[in-house]
Amino acid sequence: MLKRPMGRNEPDYASKIHIVSAPVYYHNYMMGELFASQLHHAIAREIYAGADPATVVYVNSRKVGDFMRKKVFDLGRTKNWNELTEFATGEKLNPKAFAEDFRAR
Repeated sequence: MLKRPMGRNEPDYASKIHIVSAPVYYHNYMMGELFASQLHHAIAREIYAGADPATVVYVNSRKVGDFMRKKVFDLGRTKNWNELTEFATGEKLNPKAFAEDFRAR
């Protein structure tokens, strides 16, 4: 509902690289957010015995570090991102965990 400034008649929308010449950035950002939420929920489920992901804090947790190493980092490029997501979280990439993070509590 913003109005263009008086006297301004330029294609300002086209100055944003993410929208005009490289729109895939936003898709990649969203996929990263989905993966991060899904991974966090998997950690809460597997390392913290199904604790509510909103309550899980794993700073300095050796178990979480081991999980990340075994489920994500040690694999290197042996799996594509779809396979990695399913291996690390038990599910293909999906929005369930991300949506759950925004559920009213």
